[in-house]
Amino acid sequence: MTWLMRTLAAVGIVLALVIAIVFVVGRLGTSGDPTQALALAVGNRTINVAGHFKDMTQETIADGIKIVVDDHEVVVSSDQLSVDGKTQVLEPGKDVMLYVGKNGGLQVKVMRESGEAPEGASN
Repeated sequence: MTWLMRTLAAVGIVLALVIAIVFVVGRLGTSGDPTQALALAVGNRTINVAGHFKDMTQETIADGIKIVVDDHEVVVSSDQLSVDGKTQVLEPGKDVMLYVGKNGGLQVKVMRESGEAPEGASN
């Protein structure tokens, strides 16, 4: 009977250690700054906003959408992308990825139709 008690005690100790390790690993995994992600559809185009932004507003305009994310103004229309006053032409079917870094910088990437690697438009 003593061997049964010792075995149960050993199993209890191992179980307590496993629970403690899982708890510690879970707490370490969530210690980073949180990120956010949002997908907006404009016609046949998708605009993804992601990263470490604190404030984001969107407004529908006559020919597209106006997004203000952490004091950066982005306007996406059917054929143009304007980031803080700098305009570039968008080809049909191309999606836009906006990423706000920890320092508040905005990276803008135009994605190819098939979801391949981005073409670099960065700000």
